[in-house]
Amino acid sequence: SMKIKHVILSFLFIGLQQLNSQELDANTELGIIPRPKSLQILDAGAYELTKNTVLHVDNQGMREAQYLSDFLKGSTNFSLKIKRLKRKQTKGIVLRVDEQLETEGLEGYLLNSNAERVEIIGKSQAGLFYGIQTLLQLLPVEVFSSEAQNNVTWQVPAVTIQDEPLFHRFRGLHVDISRHFRTQEEMFRIVDYLAMHKLNTLHLHLTDDAGWRMEIKAYPKLTEIGSIGEYKNEGKGAALFFTQEELKTIIEYANAQHVKIFPEIDMPGHMMGAVRSYPHLKHSKELREPARVIRGDDEGLNFCRNVLKEVREVFGEVPIHIGFDEINFGSEEPIYTDEEITAFAEKLTTYIKRELGVTPIVWDDAFEKGLRDKETLVHWWRPGTMHWWSHFEMTIDQRLQELDQPYILSPANRMYFDMKNAEGYEGHHWAGIVSVDMVYNWEPFRDLVDADITKRHLAQGIIGCTWSEFIPDFKTFQERAFPRTAALAEKAWGQPLETDSQKPDWPTWRDSVLRRKQLLRYDAMGIYYWSKDKPEDLLKVKEGILE
Repeated sequence: SMKIKHVILSFLFIGLQQLNSQELDANTELGIIPRPKSLQILDAGAYELTKNTVLHVDNQGMREAQYLSDFLKGSTNFSLKIKRLKRKQTKGIVLRVDEQLETEGLEGYLLNSNAERVEIIGKSQAGLFYGIQTLLQLLPVEVFSSEAQNNVTWQVPAVTIQDEPLFHRFRGLHVDISRHFRTQEEMFRIVDYLAMHKLNTLHLHLTDDAGWRMEIKAYPKLTEIGSIGEYKNEGKGAALFFTQEELKTIIEYANAQHVKIFPEIDMPGHMMGAVRSYPHLKHSKELREPARVIRGDDEGLNFCRNVLKEVREVFGEVPIHIGFDEINFGSEEPIYTDEEITAFAEKLTTYIKRELGVTPIVWDDAFEKGLRDKETLVHWWRPGTMHWWSHFEMTIDQRLQELDQPYILSPANRMYFDMKNAEGYEGHHWAGIVSVDMVYNWEPFRDLVDADITKRHLAQGIIGCTWSEFIPDFKTFQERAFPRTAALAEKAWGQPLETDSQKPDWPTWRDSVLRRKQLLRYDAMGIYYWSKDKPEDLLKVKEGILE
């Protein structure tokens, strides 16, 4: 009968699982996300963390030691002593920075553990911090709880790990606080989530049609008027925005966890919030009500420059994203010609580079319209040829490589986390469904159109985007961001297939790493990830379909 057949198949399946788990490489067994560059399990006895463990630190590692001590206090209830490192320290946890460490970038680290001690050496403070993130994942998953856990033996297996990221410049998440706002406390939590995944970038989308979310002293109405309301409720309800002081607090919190926040002020389209506040900014060819495109003359240009000057003062030395997407989208007659878009973008990117001294970023729209500048980064979001860009003779990624243009990877069909997690779930779907297996199975370099190994240096990093039209609250944000962010971290930090022959396939990674470790860490942190209520959906999902 079917039933007996089913039982036999289940046994076969369990048997296969056991067989597979014996063949699992050490890396997968320990469930560290993202997967370290090299890891060996040693036969040297586990290190046990107790209330008497001492953190031995060199001068450069003090802030990281304090972070580790504070982090451990929540779940272990230990108040660990921090001591100045003496040269030949053989016991406890040793944290130090060694600029001579043999890694390519500054974020590499070395971790060695045995029964006597755990030593983490970072090439920089950031490297040391990432070594600490790995140490936390080597401990029992309960360490991620903010409440004291009883009856847990806090053991670290004996390992040696040498690790560094694939992408150094941008590994991150984009957060849209215009369509729906996030509180300061929620922003802190997002930073914690990024740090845990060894992500170093938060792309903060501060303005859009739905609302202007950053205080600009030169233009007080931007927040008095332009910040009122949210998506589909523009101009109604409360004024929702961050003051410059609040933003500085968030930035400081992020920088302490080696997360850089770069701001996006979308121009000259997606400016409904600005036009609502200052109607004279409206472009004369903008016939839509409410208007959302600003003028490109000196008056428009000066407005943009004055805003960007304050943005630079608040955010410091990080890139500034000026959008330049969808300017004519949905308008019957084009408001800007391609030449006008290019000229406006050139003026602003020149201002950002020369006057503000930082790197400008634009969405791929400006590049496709004709902006040619290798000192500006192009943020690639339009994969293949679909929708209104189906007539392109070359895909954006082909053109970027052909013209040697540095860019950031956020192709919507893999990196837009506002898309549905699976069929039957909430979310956008214009770029298709983006299920966690699709994110995990994406190979950023291999899957480029006309992938060319000599052009890989052009890719500056990967950012997953959480556009918030359909993300009204923080619980929904968590459901859209996780566990996809775990798969994103693998793409941004982990090595590509050709240099990592042991890389687990999706079912192995899902069962041995996500389900056995990472989801339990999320549980301990109180993260409401997709499939938390229906774990079977994670087992069934394949390319967006629940099989």
